[in-house]
Amino acid sequence: LSSIEIFFRVFIWGAICSQLVVAPPPIDHGSDDSHNQCDANSVDGSSCTPTQKNIQTNSLSGGNKRKQKWKWDPTSKSHPCNIHRISHSELFHLFGEKGVPNLYPYPLVIYPDGDGSSDNAKEKFANLTTLESLPLNFPPNFHVTLTGSDSLSSHRRAIPLTQYLNEVLTANNNRGETLPNQLGNETWYLFGETFTEEWTAFLQNYQLPPCQSCTPLHRIQSKIALSFGIGNIGSGVQWHLHGPGFSETIHGRKHWVMYPPVDRPEYDLDYASRHWMENTYPTLENWTENDLLMEKRNHEDFFRQWNGRKSSMNNGRKDADEGSDGDSAVKRGPSLKKPWECTINRGEMIYFPDQWHHATINLEKYTVFVSSFTTEHEDII
Repeated sequence: LSSIEIFFRVFIWGAICSQLVVAPPPIDHGSDDSHNQCDANSVDGSSCTPTQKNIQTNSLSGGNKRKQKWKWDPTSKSHPCNIHRISHSELFHLFGEKGVPNLYPYPLVIYPDGDGSSDNAKEKFANLTTLESLPLNFPPNFHVTLTGSDSLSSHRRAIPLTQYLNEVLTANNNRGETLPNQLGNETWYLFGETFTEEWTAFLQNYQLPPCQSCTPLHRIQSKIALSFGIGNIGSGVQWHLHGPGFSETIHGRKHWVMYPPVDRPEYDLDYASRHWMENTYPTLENWTENDLLMEKRNHEDFFRQWNGRKSSMNNGRKDADEGSDGDSAVKRGPSLKKPWECTINRGEMIYFPDQWHHATINLEKYTVFVSSFTTEHEDII
C-alpha cells in the first residue's frame, strides 16, 4: 500500500470502527419502489440489473415522480443552516493568508466572495468533473471501487466508472434517488477508494482548501489525503467520526449534519444517513435563538483567544494556559436537539473539526465532491 493509502485507511476506517450501534425503530420498507441495486456479495456487479453502456445525461432532469411522501425531503431548497458561514475574503482577513488555523474547534462553511471574480483552477476542475467530461479523464473501461453506505462502509464492489454513473442516475425507476428504507449494503457509493495512480494524477487538478495544513508541501509529503465522491439524491454515509478536514461541493448540493464529540448520536449503522434524517431528525428539538447566538459567540471567542495568543508569541511570551483550548470546545448535550447542519452548495466547502460526529446526504442526482483529510497539530502562529 502507498503511504497516502495507509494514512487514509488508518485515519478513517480505524475511527469509524469504534462507532456505537443503536437499534432503530421499526420502519416500513414499502413494496412499491424498485431499489435497482445490486447484492452486496456481488463484487464485480455480475448480479446487477443490466445498465446501458452509455451514460444517460438526459437522466439528470428525467425520471418518475416520487410515489411516497417522506418526512424529510432531500430536494428541498430550504434546509436550515446553523453553522457559521464565512467568505474567503473574511477568512483571510481574520486569520491571514494561511487560512483556517490548525485544529479549529468548530464547523465552518466557507463560501466564495460574491464579487463576480472567478477562480480559474476551480472552474477548470469543475469542467473536468461534469457528467460528460469525467470519464474522459481516465482510460477506457476504467474501474472504480465502491463501498456500502452503512456506517462501517463494510462492503466493496468494483465496476466501470460509466456503469456507476448510469446506476447513480437511474436508481429507483430513473429517479436517481436513494430511499431512506434502503439498507446501507444495498446502496453503493463512490467515496474513499480513490488511491490509484489514475486518481492521484487526476486529483492534482484540485485546488487545496485554504488552511494552514493544506500547502503544496503537505501534498508532496502525503500529509493531506484527497477523496473524490459522487452520489445521487438521498445518498450519503451514515454517522461516523475521524480527524479534521474539508469537503467541497463541486456539482450539486450536499447536506451535512454534525454533533460535537461528547454528543454521540443514536443511529443504526446498517442504514445510510437518510434513514436517520427520516426517522430520528424530525423527533429532535429545534435550535433556539439563544443556541444560534451561542454558536456565533463561540467563533468570536476563539478568534480573540487565537489573536491574543498570536500577539503573545510574537512578543516572545507563552501564555500560561496555552494548550487548554481543547477544554473550551462546545459541550452541548445530550443530543436531544437537532444537529449542527448546513447545505453545502456548488463551490462552497465545510470544515469538519477533529472527532466530530457527522453524516452527509446528497441532494441532487449528480452530486460531486472532494474531501481533504488533513494532518493537523497544535497551531503554529
